[in-house]
Amino acid sequence: MSCRFILLTNNPRYKDRDDLPVDYREGAAGVEIITAGRDLIHLGWLLQNHPLYGNFRPHQQPFRTLLLKKDEKAPFDEYGLRLIEEAMGVYTSCARPLTPALTPPRMLRDCSEIDYELMKETLLKNGLIY
Repeated sequence: MSCRFILLTNNPRYKDRDDLPVDYREGAAGVEIITAGRDLIHLGWLLQNHPLYGNFRPHQQPFRTLLLKKDEKAPFDEYGLRLIEEAMGVYTSCARPLTPALTPPRMLRDCSEIDYELMKETLLKNGLIY
């Protein structure tokens, strides 16, 4: 098979999912997920979702999830790299991004659920959930 996936996330909702190729980064800030995604794109992976999906800004959402695909036959993902670099710019311009550690406990579950729900369509489209 020439195609495989990785789900980069700091969302604990994905932590114990054995049915998905999860790279869970506990406590990571969103910018760390974005940076890891950028590094994978430089290694030939293809970005499968917009890094700022749901139009949540760094000060609004502590969780970030990226799906990347490795397809040996695909060309370098210039478009995905541009998107992820723009997202990094948004994160670095934010004075106080929300991280899991800075999020009030009463908000964590809701933010986790929002991130999870926003990724469902991408996971369905790529055949990772049904």
